[in-house]
Amino acid sequence: MSGIDSETQMIWRVTSIAVICSSVLLDGCATIDLRSGFSEVSSNVQGRLAVPLFWNNGTDLDRQASDRLSNLLKQKLNVDAAVQIGLMNNRDLQAMYSDLGIAQADLVQAGLLKNPVFDAAITFPTPGGRADFELTAVMNFLDVLYLPLRKRIAAARFEETKARVTGVVLDFAAQVRRAFYAHQSNEQLVEFRKTVVDALSASFEVAQRLHEAGNLSDLDLMRQRVPLETSKLALRASEAVAVQTREQLSTLMGVWGKDIEWTIDTRLPEVQPQPLENQNIESVAIERSLDLAVARERIRAAGEQLGFTQWTALLPDFGLGTRGERREGPWSVGPMLEFPLPFFDQGQARTARATVELRRAQQEYYALAVRIRSAARAIESQMQGAGDRALYYRDILLPLNERVVNETQLQYNAMQVGVFELIRAREQQIETASGYVQALRDYWLARSDFEQLVSGSLPLQIRAQIGQRSSQTFSNVAEVH
Repeated sequence: MSGIDSETQMIWRVTSIAVICSSVLLDGCATIDLRSGFSEVSSNVQGRLAVPLFWNNGTDLDRQASDRLSNLLKQKLNVDAAVQIGLMNNRDLQAMYSDLGIAQADLVQAGLLKNPVFDAAITFPTPGGRADFELTAVMNFLDVLYLPLRKRIAAARFEETKARVTGVVLDFAAQVRRAFYAHQSNEQLVEFRKTVVDALSASFEVAQRLHEAGNLSDLDLMRQRVPLETSKLALRASEAVAVQTREQLSTLMGVWGKDIEWTIDTRLPEVQPQPLENQNIESVAIERSLDLAVARERIRAAGEQLGFTQWTALLPDFGLGTRGERREGPWSVGPMLEFPLPFFDQGQARTARATVELRRAQQEYYALAVRIRSAARAIESQMQGAGDRALYYRDILLPLNERVVNETQLQYNAMQVGVFELIRAREQQIETASGYVQALRDYWLARSDFEQLVSGSLPLQIRAQIGQRSSQTFSNVAEVH
């Protein structure tokens, strides 16, 4: 290359200047913060759930979070503590936060110009002689003009990702709440069935003594034993279900090893006053809906994509550069243009597709709003109905059945009714108490759905019913009942 003259050097200078200028112009945009957007998501979640988020990334905060986690697990957990542990410790959730880094990387990539293209060719005449050189340096000139359009599309998708991740966090918190209440109700059933077994065992011992004394027939003794053995079987079944729901909750909280020895209060809370009693639930659900926020950003991205497609329909690329050539003489240098001729593809299909995508996003937004309103009414009614059933059990059926058992026991002791009537009264009491626990469980599950909705996210079962496309990464976790 020692023989390259001043004109060749000029080509190299022009190419270097183009590369340097593009690098300087975009130097401030090239830095990627993979945690970008997390603080906004955390603030949004904390405003809706009053629980801070944590992203494990190998800092001093990780050790503080680990200490906090250990302290929580040493205490008797309530539902809020279980949610906080899950948000801090669930690895699927931690992995999902990487979506923010991916969206941020896409945003940075959208703000970068395409690299200039440098071509060099050398040919050797077959008879011999001096080699021919050809050098070109081309940069897509329109890329600079289209840069703001690309950045707006990527920015809309970044906002969509932040809203989607926030919704996933809310969905996850609701799953933890549902799993907690389901396990708590199963533990309460186990405790109740243990009490029943103890009571029937004591009653059967009395019956055995009466039988030994000749005051109770063999048939009556066997009738006394039937509910005892049945209650033992029901207790074992309840214990097996409680083990399963405990493991589901442990999975959501991300605990293992010695941390699985956590404890909770084994009794469900009583029915609470209705939240948002004097507010329109539909309006609140629409106002706070993250699903609608995602849909709005999807509309914005589709609109930006349509504008970009319309701008680039006829001339998607326009290369501008320099070209140097030497053939058996001095170098020839001059400007170079490179662009496609829109003979066949004039962007009609791409524009039509972008238009339809925008229309679809708009229609999906309105359809989603209708579904959210319907879900709000249905969930509110479901919670009220479950609460009314639980209160009816507590205030009417449970006291009534207890009184029936007591009166039947007195009549049995006075030899006025047989053992069969006493057994039937106790069975009715057992069924009523079990029904109360289940009604209370249904109330808290419905209330969890209600709180999830007003915090801004559709419950998973509602998504399944309406066929709504879900951004939830935890949909493979089995629903607990």
